[in-house]
Amino acid sequence: MNSVVSYFRSLRVFHYALLAVVSIASFTIVYYNVAEAACYTGTVHGRTCFRGYFSNVDDRGGHYVLPTISNDQALPAATIRSADSLYNLLRAAYGSGSNQRRTGAAFIYNTMMSGNAPGVGRTVSNAQWLELRDRLRGLDAAGKISWSGNVSASINTYWQGQDNGFIQDGTNNDDAFYQEAKNEAGITIRDYNNNIIYQILRRCANPMGRSTGLPPASNYTLTPHITGISPTTIEAGSKVSVSGTVDNQGDRASDSTQWEITQITVEPGQLAPTESQNGTVSATAPCQSNGGAATGNYFNSAVADCKNVAKGRGVFNLGVPAQNLRPSISGLDVGDLDVGTRVCFALSVQPRRVTDTRWAHSKPICTVVGKKPKVQIWGGDVSVRGKIETSTSVKDISGTTRTFGSWVEYGAFSIGTNSRFASGSGLSSQTNNNQAAWSRLTFANEDASGADAFGQYTTAANFRAVPAIAAYFGTIQNRTPVSGSVNINSLAYDNDDPILVHTAGNLTITGGTLPVGRSVVVIATGTVTISNSIRYTSANMNSVNDIPQIVIIANNINIRSAATRVDAWLVASGTVNTCSNFTGLLTSAKCNARLEVNGPVVTNRLLLNRTAGSGTGAQSGDPAERFNLRADAFLWARLQASGSSKAQTVHSVELPPRF
Repeated sequence: MNSVVSYFRSLRVFHYALLAVVSIASFTIVYYNVAEAACYTGTVHGRTCFRGYFSNVDDRGGHYVLPTISNDQALPAATIRSADSLYNLLRAAYGSGSNQRRTGAAFIYNTMMSGNAPGVGRTVSNAQWLELRDRLRGLDAAGKISWSGNVSASINTYWQGQDNGFIQDGTNNDDAFYQEAKNEAGITIRDYNNNIIYQILRRCANPMGRSTGLPPASNYTLTPHITGISPTTIEAGSKVSVSGTVDNQGDRASDSTQWEITQITVEPGQLAPTESQNGTVSATAPCQSNGGAATGNYFNSAVADCKNVAKGRGVFNLGVPAQNLRPSISGLDVGDLDVGTRVCFALSVQPRRVTDTRWAHSKPICTVVGKKPKVQIWGGDVSVRGKIETSTSVKDISGTTRTFGSWVEYGAFSIGTNSRFASGSGLSSQTNNNQAAWSRLTFANEDASGADAFGQYTTAANFRAVPAIAAYFGTIQNRTPVSGSVNINSLAYDNDDPILVHTAGNLTITGGTLPVGRSVVVIATGTVTISNSIRYTSANMNSVNDIPQIVIIANNINIRSAATRVDAWLVASGTVNTCSNFTGLLTSAKCNARLEVNGPVVTNRLLLNRTAGSGTGAQSGDPAERFNLRADAFLWARLQASGSSKAQTVHSVELPPRF
C-alpha cells in the first residue's frame, strides 16, 4: 500500500499546484481534476471510490489491506499455494487483535462472496467462513486458481486506517476502492467456465478489479459399498472374490481418489466395527496392516483385526454407482480361520468430496467361516444307485497347496455321476486339484471318447445287486421280541449257540460294550435309535469264535449325537441318519463329534449330518464320519457260514489290486 501512500502524496502536490489558480478558477474545477485522477466511474461493490466498504466514509489515505508476513508479501508465495492455506491465513487474520487484519479479512471475505457493501458486515460467522472455504476448495480442485504469475487490473484497494496527512485522510478502520493500474505477482481465480472472477495481490493482499464473486463449489460426494462376496459361504482357507462400487452424486467426476478394501476378521458371535451403521465417515484411515494407509486403524477393535487386501487410486465418474471404476479383488485367501469366525469386508475412499478430505467407509459386509464336512470309507467300496456329490477344499498348508475331500479306500461305483469324490484313498494326502488325479478306482473314470468323466459305471438294470443281509436273517426262526430302551448287552447271545434274532417295532439301544464271544441280531419293522456308543470289546481273543458282532436291520436307523462309535452292521430299507436329534438348521455347533462306524452299511438313503473335522492346517481333511469295513466283519461272517444255521456269503466281487 506504500504505492497508495506515494500516489496520494503526489496528488497532494498536485492539489497545492491547483490552489495557485483558485483565484482565476472555481473550486469545483480543482475538485474535478483531483477526482478524475484517482477515481473510477460508477461503483464497485456498491461503493464509489474512496468510500469505506463497511462505513461509506470518504478517507483517501491508507495502507495495505493486510500487512506483510514474509518476503515483503502479505500472501507469501512460498506458503499460500492452496485453497486451505489461503483460507487458514484469512481465518487467522480475522481472529487476530489487529484492526487492519480483522477488517481486511472481512473485506476479502465479502468481496470474494460478491457482496455489495456492506455485505454481511465486519462480523463473519463460522458457517459463512466454511462456505467460502468450500468454494475455494471446489475451484482449487478444478484447477481454477492460479497461484503463480501476475495479476493485472486498474481497480485497486486500500485500508483507510493510516493517516498520511493530507486532505480527506483520516484513520477510518475500513477498506475502500480507488483507481490505480497494477501488474504484479498475485493470485487469479477463475470460474468453472474459465472467466476471471477475482484477483488479489500477494504484496499487500489488495483485491483488484471488479470481482464477481466465487461460485458455489462444483462438488461431488462419494459413497462406497461392498456389493458382493463370492462364494457367499466360505470355509477356512477359502479363496474369495470381493467386489465394490462407489456412488458419485454431485456436479462432476471426482478428483483422483484413493480407495482401499479392508478385511476385518471378527471373533465368533461379535460385530465388526460400524457393522450396525449404514456407512460412516472418519478422519482415520481404515487399516495400516498389510500395506494399508500409513496411519490409522479405523476397523480394529477388541474383537476384530483388520488388514488391507486391495488398494488403488482413480477418478470416479458421476453415477449411482460410478460405472468406470469398480474396486475389487479376486482369489483372496481369507486365512486358515476357526469355524464361526466372521470375515467382513469394507470399502473406503478418500477424499469423499472436494470440501471434505475425510475417509468415507462402507458398511462392512460379512460372511461366517463354515466347514465342508467330509466322509471316509475304509476297508471297502462304495456303491451308489444314484449320484455321488461331495466337495473339496483347497488350502495353502505351510507353503504347499493341498486338496482335501471325501474318499473311499477302494472302488467307487455309481450309476450317476461322481462329483469330487475320490477313490483309492486319492485325497488322503493330495496336492493335485484335478479329479482325474484321485479317481484311479472310480468306475468309470473315462467316457467313450477317452475323456475324463467320472461315475455312470453302468445302468440300474445291470448294477450289482445289494447284499441280501436282511433277507438271510429274516428267515431265521429263533426269535424273541424286545421293545423300549435296552442296553446292547441284554440282547447278546453266545456265538456257540444258534443265532438269536430280536424283533421289534421301534427300539432304542442305549449303548454298551459287547464282550468276547457274544453277538446281537436285531430286526425292527420301525426305527432303531442308537442313543449312545456301542462297542466291541477290546479284550484279547483266542479264536474266530471269540469275535463279537452286532447286526441291526430296520426300516430306519437313527444315531444320536452322543454316539461317537457304532460297532455294528447297519442295514436299513429306509434311512441311516448319522445325527438325528438336532433341531433347526444344522450348524457347526451341532452334531460336532466325529462318528466312527465299524461294519458294513447297506441303506436306501444315507444322511451324513455330522459336522466334525474339516479343521485348520493339516486337520483340514479330518472326516465327520468314518465307515470302516474291518476284517472282523469278514471273519465273523465266515463263522456264520460254516454251519447250516450260519450266515452265508451271498455276493462277492473281486477288484483289481490297489495301486
